[in-house]
Amino acid sequence: MSSRSTISTEEFVPGKKLLVHIAENGHSYEFECDGATPVEAIQRSIESLCRLHISDQLLLCRNTSLDSQHTLAYYKLPQDDREIFLYNKSRLHPDSPRPAAESIDLPKDAIPDPPSPSGSPHPLDEASDPALKALASYERQFRYHFQYANAIYGCTRTKFEVCKRLSRETQVQERALETAHGNLDHTFRKLQQRYNDFIGCFDRQHRYHSELLRNFERDVERLRSVKLLPLLQSDSRKCLLDLVKENDLRKWAVSCCNSHDQFVNKVSQLKQNFRELNRRMSDVFMVVESTGTKDLESKIKEHQKVLSDQKSIMQSLSKDVNTVKKLVDDCLNCQLSGSLRPHDAISALGPMYDVHEKNNLPKCLTVIMPLQSYLINAQ
Repeated sequence: MSSRSTISTEEFVPGKKLLVHIAENGHSYEFECDGATPVEAIQRSIESLCRLHISDQLLLCRNTSLDSQHTLAYYKLPQDDREIFLYNKSRLHPDSPRPAAESIDLPKDAIPDPPSPSGSPHPLDEASDPALKALASYERQFRYHFQYANAIYGCTRTKFEVCKRLSRETQVQERALETAHGNLDHTFRKLQQRYNDFIGCFDRQHRYHSELLRNFERDVERLRSVKLLPLLQSDSRKCLLDLVKENDLRKWAVSCCNSHDQFVNKVSQLKQNFRELNRRMSDVFMVVESTGTKDLESKIKEHQKVLSDQKSIMQSLSKDVNTVKKLVDDCLNCQLSGSLRPHDAISALGPMYDVHEKNNLPKCLTVIMPLQSYLINAQ
């Protein structure tokens, strides 16, 4: 896969950054540079970042391979609307091993332990009224519910960001595949044109040479039949054939015939090799298909609702924590003033607690499951 021609002669609007994508893993690097920057300087930076030796680097911009001996301006780079793809040459062989799987660190759901009076004491724990103790328990539980949901939400958000990163890298790899496909097709078409031109020239010359060799004896007899003028004749010169060395002429004819046959065999082998190459190219183009990044993008958008749902739950739980805290503060103030109505304070908390236990918290776990499944598949 290579092409040494410069990029098309469309209007060149220079940029200030060069974006290089790694085809193998979808990672991307941005380099501050200008047209005077040598391609080799970019390759040296890539070698330092990716531990990939310059000799194993293939940089493609559209259908053009970047040569380390040129500057970026030679290829009308950098341009903000053009990206470079880096391929590891050693990975382009059909028998090359697959790259090692990337290790992805995923956060674990750090669910907090349930609260206990001893672990989280409350000012109302020692109250004589059971209702006040219940109010303290409600506040502990409500805060725990919020912490529980917050832990899941934080984990979900991190995993979602990993999913988006994997999706972006998959899109990069798809574009790298398309670029490689286009470059391969471009190069093969040029090779095919050269092959067709050669075969056309060979066929014409083959017919001409075959006719010469096939009519050799006829031409010799024609030379023999044409007598020289009497003034030109001698004991050893009677006809045109006597003007040449017939034995040498016949040796040349035999040698030309052998060379002709050998060259025909070489061309026949070339045709067979090109047919095989054509078949393999067809197989490659059939195998190279889209990686389905549009489906990935769609799934990412679908899972955006996961975060929205958990955020709504967080807001609801936060509101309930504020509600129970206000009730506790009111009860404490009432207790100090001697006017205490704990039963009124906790009358509305029971239904709220049931909503937490039966709806909000189970939903936190339910909405995270599709994202977890998608993330596993994305890896």
